[in-house]
Amino acid sequence: SARYEVVKDKVSIQTENGEREINLEIYYHDGHEYNLDRMMKSMKKSLVYYSENFSPFQYKQMRILEFPRYATFAQSFANTVPFSEGIGFVLEIEEDKDVDIAYYVTAHEVGHQWWAHQVMGANVQGSQMIIETLAQYSALMMMKNEYSEVLMQDFLQEEMNRYLSGRALEQKREMPLNMVENQSYIHYGKGAVNMFALQDYISEDSVNIALKRFINDWSGFDKNGRYPTSNDLLGYLKDVTPDSMQYLISDLFEKIILFENKTETATYTKLSDEEYLVELEVSAKKFEADSVGRTKLVELTDWIDIGIYGEDEEGKDKLIYIKKHKIQQENNSFSILVNEEPKKAGIDPINKLIDRNPDDNVKTLSEKSDSD
Repeated sequence: SARYEVVKDKVSIQTENGEREINLEIYYHDGHEYNLDRMMKSMKKSLVYYSENFSPFQYKQMRILEFPRYATFAQSFANTVPFSEGIGFVLEIEEDKDVDIAYYVTAHEVGHQWWAHQVMGANVQGSQMIIETLAQYSALMMMKNEYSEVLMQDFLQEEMNRYLSGRALEQKREMPLNMVENQSYIHYGKGAVNMFALQDYISEDSVNIALKRFINDWSGFDKNGRYPTSNDLLGYLKDVTPDSMQYLISDLFEKIILFENKTETATYTKLSDEEYLVELEVSAKKFEADSVGRTKLVELTDWIDIGIYGEDEEGKDKLIYIKKHKIQQENNSFSILVNEEPKKAGIDPINKLIDRNPDDNVKTLSEKSDSD
């Protein structure tokens, strides 16, 4: 179908019978070599991570093939991914600045070799949570283990904006994630943010244990006389979630929960060259929405991140403090000591929680003078 150039490589994965070598190939148009290394790196790392944490990869090879920018998508078939030049091959990606879309999309499509090609959801509400949301989670873990939290925040905010704009344009009914229909803003956008939040609260290892058990019990189509549903999946996630965090399963998957977190004031006092006192005033509200967008204020008793940024040697943001605090009222004050000069601070700075206005979570700090 094209005069392809081919780049080839191999990767070894661990199976019950020892290591197995997987052949890797990327078919590309001559002159479109810009991101081949990123895509090959993502294929390798994804196959190793997913095989170790979910189940062994089922094929002997994995291939990506480029197609023209008549459309901008990628799609995962059995061991083969057609991949638009417009979302990978010809992108200009600046290291340590841009979200690495070529790396991410590759990891997402490789993830579908498990979510859809090893486990397929029943043809009912919520099936896209099993297929697309778990592929989003898989790719997010590849990003998390490759890039800083600061860069992850850019990606999470993009996915949150995708969800917020999608729900604003919904013409029928918004469904909770576990009952999602063909609503991409939910199973892609909200799914990415909420799965990232879940692993952040209960640990990546715990989520992966749940997914390994889920795929072990349900891989092989119609293994249990039926296909699994999203509620079957939630059972595995509940099993690895501590009692104190069970509310998360309901909030993230079974309800439509929105926050209004905001940093009202942010100042700091220099106590010494290695000690700074940051003082924050933040507000927080929690809402539950119904399927047509009506919201009500609900009780707030949630663990939410408070974060403080400094700067690295290149003048870029870096987190110097991030810790969960239990928030139980609308208005809250925090005094936090840090050992580097702070620049910005706020509530839920990485945008792990769905926020109706995520842009006001963080403020630039102002230094207090002696007269303040």
